[in-house]
Amino acid sequence: MKGANYIEVLRDHLLVPYAIHECEVFMQDSAPAHRSKVVQKFLTDNNIPVLDWPGNSPDLNPIENAWNEMKKAIAKKRPTNINELKQALTKLWVEMDLSYFTKLATSMPKRIGMVIQYKGNMTKY
Repeated sequence: MKGANYIEVLRDHLLVPYAIHECEVFMQDSAPAHRSKVVQKFLTDNNIPVLDWPGNSPDLNPIENAWNEMKKAIAKKRPTNINELKQALTKLWVEMDLSYFTKLATSMPKRIGMVIQYKGNMTKY
């Protein structure tokens, strides 16, 4: 993904929820599109501070767990074309239990504690 494409994603999916939920910081990894000058300018221009994220940090983003669960569920459905895949993903996303996401979010203090305990090395997360 190029920086300009990422800005479209941010504009379409970040700005309004970020304001509605009164977020204080935005977390993203160090993917090249995220680090591009044009994206950094967009975030600065929109007063969105970004959490410093070292390149070799443990992946603490709980959405990774959700993607993994979705991947396993989709593999069981065995879609045979892109349309079936899109339909299966959309249905799965809508039907996922909100409590699962709450559990992921509330696990963050434990995740961070483990990273500190293991001095930034690999954890079970």
